[in-house]
Amino acid sequence: MNYALSGGHKKTIEAAEIILNQGGNAVDAAIAGYLVSFVAEPCMASIGAGGFAMINDKEQIKVIDFFCQTPIKKKSIPQQEFYPVTVDFGSTKEDFHVGKGSIAVPGALAGIYKMHELYGSIPIKQLIEPALLWSKEGIALDKFQAYDFNLLNEIFALSPDNAHIFFNENGTLKNEGDIIKMESYSDFLDVLSHEGRDLFYKGEIAKSISKDMLDGGHLTRLDFDQYEAVVREPIKFNFQGKSVHTTGFPSVGGMLVTAILNTFQDSISDKKIYPLTIEHFQELATTFSSISQLNNDQTKISNYLFHNFGINTRTNTNASTSKWGGTSHFNVIDKKGMTVSLTTSVGEGSGYFIPGTDMQMNNMLGEEALMPNGFHNWNENQRLQSMMCPTMLTNKNGSTLHALGSGGAGRIPYAISQVLINSEYFRSSIAQSISTPRLHINNSTFEVEKGFDVEEMAIPNLNIWENQSLYFGGINAITKIGNSYVGYADRRRHGATVNK
Repeated sequence: MNYALSGGHKKTIEAAEIILNQGGNAVDAAIAGYLVSFVAEPCMASIGAGGFAMINDKEQIKVIDFFCQTPIKKKSIPQQEFYPVTVDFGSTKEDFHVGKGSIAVPGALAGIYKMHELYGSIPIKQLIEPALLWSKEGIALDKFQAYDFNLLNEIFALSPDNAHIFFNENGTLKNEGDIIKMESYSDFLDVLSHEGRDLFYKGEIAKSISKDMLDGGHLTRLDFDQYEAVVREPIKFNFQGKSVHTTGFPSVGGMLVTAILNTFQDSISDKKIYPLTIEHFQELATTFSSISQLNNDQTKISNYLFHNFGINTRTNTNASTSKWGGTSHFNVIDKKGMTVSLTTSVGEGSGYFIPGTDMQMNNMLGEEALMPNGFHNWNENQRLQSMMCPTMLTNKNGSTLHALGSGGAGRIPYAISQVLINSEYFRSSIAQSISTPRLHINNSTFEVEKGFDVEEMAIPNLNIWENQSLYFGGINAITKIGNSYVGYADRRRHGATVNK
């Protein structure tokens, strides 16, 4: 059996491949790739971020939840450093809130160490080496990251001590092909390789951050000391004869994938429709309209799944809703079939960089869509809810058939569902399933990539996109073809693959 990788940046994938060739398993490779992504994809990933990793070790599938946690104690509004920054997307502008008061407890390093504790096969010091080297030597900025640099440059500029990472000496923003170096991150990794997880959550880093948070932030030493990555069971159901495993609590995204696929499957049980026809559009539009009425509410979705399909999902009604953009996904499968599917997010970043690391902290408490009751009304000491949902399909023997995930904020579960509908119902190849035009409902507007047979139809609130866009997500996937695995990356986000 071969190995295969797919992800958001070629260096993320290259690091994982190095470890596979050194005898590491898929989890070892994923850890190395994740650590490199903090340099290669700084708009998406950081030690100040959080995420989920779904792992199939061929015996069972588990989810490592290392997503962000709300602080144990909330400061009053006048005590918080919390303010808006406007991001210009060209056709629209959106305010995101940053500052120390926007930071939730990060879980990235806790997730790395939990994965290694449970599945790692070679020393973590060896897994750190690619990131340690490339953070000092530098990594060339690719097209997609350059686009995000342009969007988030005002947030990067909030930390003069770290401006050299993102800006040239003449003050201009770095562009595609320019080199990104994070020498302080390299130094941090050197110490981390000796001191381990406690350096961040119980040692000097936690001490340094909590001291800085006294002026405008919520986090304390206790927040770091008590944070834990959690092993969870995935949601499992049958779709078109295959077993689907997707991320459950605190991922509302996985619950939505479950609701979408089961609703679609139920609706088309006695029909035969063809891809990109008006009937295809109508089925998706009807399904998405129905699911969108659940308002991303975990309790409503859970009740819907139980009453309509008998599917039990674990919920937490105190979790906040989430919807943001700085998200990346990658997959690794090794020659023995162990599979890792990992999604991570730093939000847009808070503008606060962890001293001595070149790493930016998240702004999860500054995301308006995470705050259904308004800013500052979040519940203390709770996992935040997320749209991120690494997903796998397996055969009856438990072997991975597909591993996939996406960035794209609230569009993530809809993008994943459409790819699986394309591949499992329409029997399209995974490459075609990913490249097929997508649909999304934005409030009452149907956002549609050109290609559906709807242009001559009198459909109200229809907005046709002439070109495929990262708005509709960026699916990175691995699929089994015959006895081999093949990686695929979504051209919407300029991903990378390796198949050997």
